[in-house]
Amino acid sequence: MSDSVLSSDVVELVGMIAGALTTLAYVPQAVKVWLSRSTRDISLGTFLLMNIGIALWLVYGLLIDSPGLIAANAVTLGLTAAVLAAKLKYDRPGLPPDLPGPGGPEAA
Repeated sequence: MSDSVLSSDVVELVGMIAGALTTLAYVPQAVKVWLSRSTRDISLGTFLLMNIGIALWLVYGLLIDSPGLIAANAVTLGLTAAVLAAKLKYDRPGLPPDLPGPGGPEAA
C-alpha cells in the first residue's frame, strides 16, 4: 500500500492493536502458572527463545523509536520472563511434579 492510502497514525494504531492482542495472549499462561505453581507442560527451550526474541524486538522498537513496539514488547517480555522464571524455579530436580494449590492434585 502506498503512504497516501494510510496515514502513519493508522499504521501505528494497527501495530498497537496487534501488539496489545499478542501481549494479552500470554496473560492466561502467566496466571495459570502463578496459580498452579506448575510449569511441567511448558517448554523451557520455547520460552528461552521467546524471551530472547521479544527482548530483541524491544531493542528494535527502541532503536526506531516506535511506541507501539516498545510498549507491547516491554509488557510481553515481563509476562514471558515471569513464566520463564517460574519454569526455572518450579521445575528443579527433586521437586514433586504437582505442588498443592488451586487446580492441584486435591482439586480433582
